[in-house]
Amino acid sequence: MSYEKVRSIKIKDGKVFINCASNNCRPLSYSEEEYPYFTKILNEKGLIAVEVELLKNYESGNLQNGINKYSKALKVLRYVFCEEYFKFNWRNHNAKWGTPEREAEDNLRKSPLFDELLKKCLNYKLPKEKFIITKKHYDGTTIYGKKCLTCMKWKRTKKEATKYDFKKEAEDNIYNSFKDDWEVEVLK
Repeated sequence: MSYEKVRSIKIKDGKVFINCASNNCRPLSYSEEEYPYFTKILNEKGLIAVEVELLKNYESGNLQNGINKYSKALKVLRYVFCEEYFKFNWRNHNAKWGTPEREAEDNLRKSPLFDELLKKCLNYKLPKEKFIITKKHYDGTTIYGKKCLTCMKWKRTKKEATKYDFKKEAEDNIYNSFKDDWEVEVLK
């Protein structure tokens, strides 16, 4: 399934511009373009409505990557409002396509309740406290995890470690086979 790898999203002069590339085309070719779908929402319903729609596209996987307001709100949705989000999360439901149960799930995701939850996520202030992954080196020193696309690299300084906004987010980046060896530490 294809998606857009986002570098940046800009809302200016009544238009929405996204700098992105399609994930399934190589080499990746990033370009900034106006997205008329989002621009129409911006002009008809306002800034909050277009921000909710952009977050919905992040949540559904159509837009990915980038460090921006929407990727941060997606973390908040998953790690702060996870219990409230559970009933809306399409990954948690198993109803077959075309059944009344599936239609009810889809309607729930289109409801004002889901929009309100997304607005809460967009307005949430991330905590100042950060978390890192650590492990003991064979010489007894502590080393710090730097997350890469396919692995965890180990660094000697905290400065080089990947910083996580939530403890659960850091725990989710510990591979199952290393749950006993790797630890999450509060960055001070």
